[in-house]
Amino acid sequence: MENHFWARVKRLMRSHKITQKNFAAYIGIPTRTFWGWIHRDCLPDASRACAIAEALGVTVEYLVRGTGDINAEDRMHRTFERKSATEEIKKLAAKIGTETKRLR
Repeated sequence: MENHFWARVKRLMRSHKITQKNFAAYIGIPTRTFWGWIHRDCLPDASRACAIAEALGVTVEYLVRGTGDINAEDRMHRTFERKSATEEIKKLAAKIGTETKRLR
């Protein structure tokens, strides 16, 4: 049986204009590892497959079998927006902390 896992992952990434490098960083996988899995058509272990599916807003079943939840777009955008907002909040908190120390 031909593996379509990575075809589905790449299609979802393309639809949201996310590079392999940025996606790998987002899910905490080295870029070379992620790239290698795709080009060797190797399935990741279960925990990493779950991380990939969660980040894309779909189920592992959808990535593996093409069935199940395919309405990923809204959830994926919300996931990336939350991560971006969290990063901005951390930057602002660090800046406030620096300013507070400077003013003391």
